[in-house]
Amino acid sequence: MAAYYNEFDPKAAAWLRELIRQGLIADGDVDERSILEVQPDDLRGYDQCHFFAGIGGWSLALRLAGW
Repeated sequence: MAAYYNEFDPKAAAWLRELIRQGLIADGDVDERSILEVQPDDLRGYDQCHFFAGIGGWSLALRLAGW
């Protein structure tokens, strides 16, 4: 399952990458662009899309729920 994470804050984006590396949240790509720059075609192929992703709380919640 591929996840898309959009997070503008560089420190939060780095934290997301670390959580992905450790396997704690869904594997995916972290996009540090402004949400205003993200286009619908940029999201093709992703099973999960997390905007304003923060530190991955929603991805973790989905994983804990068995999704």
